[in-house]
Amino acid sequence: MNNAIDLEGVCKRFPGKRGSVDALVNVTFNVAQREFIAVVGASGCGKSTLLRIIAGLMPASAGNVAINGERVQGPAPGIGIVFQTPVLLPWRTVRRNIELQLDIRKFNRGDYAQHVDALIDLVGLRGFEDRRPYELSGGMQQRVALCRALIHQPSMLLMDEPFGALDALTRETMNIEVQRIWMETRKTIVLVTHSISEAVFLADRVVVMTSRPGQVREIVPVDLPRPRTFDSMKSDTYHDAIGRVRALLNARAMTE
Repeated sequence: MNNAIDLEGVCKRFPGKRGSVDALVNVTFNVAQREFIAVVGASGCGKSTLLRIIAGLMPASAGNVAINGERVQGPAPGIGIVFQTPVLLPWRTVRRNIELQLDIRKFNRGDYAQHVDALIDLVGLRGFEDRRPYELSGGMQQRVALCRALIHQPSMLLMDEPFGALDALTRETMNIEVQRIWMETRKTIVLVTHSISEAVFLADRVVVMTSRPGQVREIVPVDLPRPRTFDSMKSDTYHDAIGRVRALLNARAMTE
């Protein structure tokens, strides 16, 4: 079986008036089918750029990207994306915001009505279907964005710092929810995050990036059993993984 994602020698260079800037250099790693991967690194290291290249929203300057064995040459239909902000349309209800993906892709809403209901139940929004974004908390809005990314039944979910704007308690709750959704759907997930603890709590492996230009410094396996709970955060395995990721992120500062 093909990997879900294959990255080989991926580079990204942005032109500028004062010369070009290398955002990514020689990024190489694979993501297995149904694996949960987190990508961490300092601001500006190219994490979000990498996610956009995987999604086909931005071309690589060099290297190869393949999804399910097929080279990426543009936006792939089998991918769902959740961004840092929910970007909900204020005049649409929860249900209609979820259905936005269907409208864009020109799918028949009626064919997906039961799936919309199932997603609403899955993320705990039953009873809020007819509410508009201003009537929802930040966490609830991000749940709507998650449903919207899943409505067309993608095999892969890309998440770009989706909970960065939430308070700490809501963020922890959303982490539990994302893990539950992943365990129920077993989609391949790639999460970009600044939070080491979030990455270790959620991921099977954590890809640690260097500072710009971004390269893979090391990939850290996380051997915590699932389902992971708040008690998992007390384990030596959890703290050892956090310590390893933190040491890798600080490696450059310690050698300068």
